[in-house]
Amino acid sequence: MAESYHWRMQLNNYLQANGGARLLTWELFQSGPLHQPSWTAIAYIRGVEYGRAYGPSQSSVKEEAARQTLAALISDRRARGYA
Repeated sequence: MAESYHWRMQLNNYLQANGGARLLTWELFQSGPLHQPSWTAIAYIRGVEYGRAYGPSQSSVKEEAARQTLAALISDRRARGYA
């Protein structure tokens, strides 16, 4: 099994520490046959898409979208001169 970094938890902790926990919203879509669904997760901060992932399980796509979102938020923060 692949190592998990708990990206959703890390994203939640980051947002709480920076006063933005309520700014995160999710969209989750299922497609394909019921016996083999495909999932799409989209993470938004203030209505702006920050992460999107596709895959075979709801949990894995939310983890990947959270990882993308956290990376983008940290990058934005650094670009503005914050540590």
